[in-house]
Amino acid sequence: MCDAQAGFESLLSALPAALAGANLIYGSGMVDSGMTLDYGKLLMDDEINQNILYLLKGLTVTEETLSVDLIREVGHAGNFLTHPSTYNRFRDALAPRLMNRENYEQWRLNGATDLHARALVKARDIVRHHPVAPISRQAQKEIDEIIRETEKEYNVIS
Repeated sequence: MCDAQAGFESLLSALPAALAGANLIYGSGMVDSGMTLDYGKLLMDDEINQNILYLLKGLTVTEETLSVDLIREVGHAGNFLTHPSTYNRFRDALAPRLMNRENYEQWRLNGATDLHARALVKARDIVRHHPVAPISRQAQKEIDEIIRETEKEYNVIS
């Protein structure tokens, strides 16, 4: 069973390595000391990793990105949320696909699912509906040859 603690552990494993300059994140979707792959956790880890990549890009700091003119226009008592520039820029921010930002009552009315349950639903949908392009005949021949050679090397009877 996968839970929020597993996601937190993934974050604590991947973030320091990424901040130190690693260009490979290992173990996405793995549980039980890497002996099992959990598709729900794989999608949870993917969302964590996408957030890490977003953070690693850094922030562009200019008068425009700081919205200096907007701050002058709206003022300290104004409403920034309904300003058109907020709508135009919100896509730049992190947009979780699995993490839930509903209030408690709405979350409860929508089934009170945890992160792993939502991730499993999404994973099952991907497995059912993702179109897979067939590999070429040449690639299949090469794979078959590798399998034959390996079976021969290890005396595997097929």
